[in-house]
Amino acid sequence: MIISVIWLLIALLLPSFSTPENKTQISLIQNKIPPKGEAYLEKIDNFSLQEFDAKAQLSHIVKAKSYFNFKNSPALLIEPKVVFYDERGFKDYVLNSKRAYYTDSGEIKFKGEVGMQSSNGLNHKINTEELLVGIKTSDLISKKPVTYLGENIKIISQGTHMHAKDDTMKLIGRTKISQDSGQQILTKDLYISQYKGQKHYYSNNKTTYLANKNTIYASGVDMDRQKQVIQLLGKVKIVQDSGSKITTKNLTIDQSNGLEVYRTKEKIHYQSNIADIHAFGMNYDVIEQKIRLTGGVVGRYE
Repeated sequence: MIISVIWLLIALLLPSFSTPENKTQISLIQNKIPPKGEAYLEKIDNFSLQEFDAKAQLSHIVKAKSYFNFKNSPALLIEPKVVFYDERGFKDYVLNSKRAYYTDSGEIKFKGEVGMQSSNGLNHKINTEELLVGIKTSDLISKKPVTYLGENIKIISQGTHMHAKDDTMKLIGRTKISQDSGQQILTKDLYISQYKGQKHYYSNNKTTYLANKNTIYASGVDMDRQKQVIQLLGKVKIVQDSGSKITTKNLTIDQSNGLEVYRTKEKIHYQSNIADIHAFGMNYDVIEQKIRLTGGVVGRYE
């Protein structure tokens, strides 16, 4: 009993007599920064590490505000920044986050929101529970739910695999695209290519486009974010709030300059409570709620 009381007093008084370094250790433990709350063996402020490839060319630089080394846990990086270089020695892309860990295989595992800046000037933000950065392959992989933040767009998927060197990404599994203008696109296994500045999103899986007064079903999607044009591929079915239906193929959605216009030159079959119309083209201004059918229009009205 006496021994227990002595240990209790020591535990209570220890913080008062801790050195600044010990206080840092205690703070880290309380905030659970180390995975198991263990004290660090080594701390390096303004950490920097250069690595070179087989040709003795600079491959990447790892920097951090602080580096903590632990006995039984991966090393911790606070405010890490990883800079990758191309074969010419120029900056290729830069990754940064609030926290990351070195894995046993030498890769870096980012936690939380990860910012990425490409040499072409494009910026990405990826928010996930963990993002594994392959130092040798330059691939970014996550098997956890991912939120990708682009320009005027947010995408949620079940994982990601990004080839950073050629700026292409696959968002894995069920994928939901939310536009700032309110439209949503539901699809699966979405590819994003921003190679040489393009903003190309595409999927060959079943796709649902949700707009204010229309729900559109298609066999795939191809988006050009630069031109603000969406292609809904294959067989397309538009279901309006009124109950009217339009079936066609390969529908173009023009969202440039604040528009929302559906266009196609394919066969059209329009059905409502009072009309059954066939045509060979359509221009549908969703904002004005005007549909123009073209090319040999044949209709029956009740």
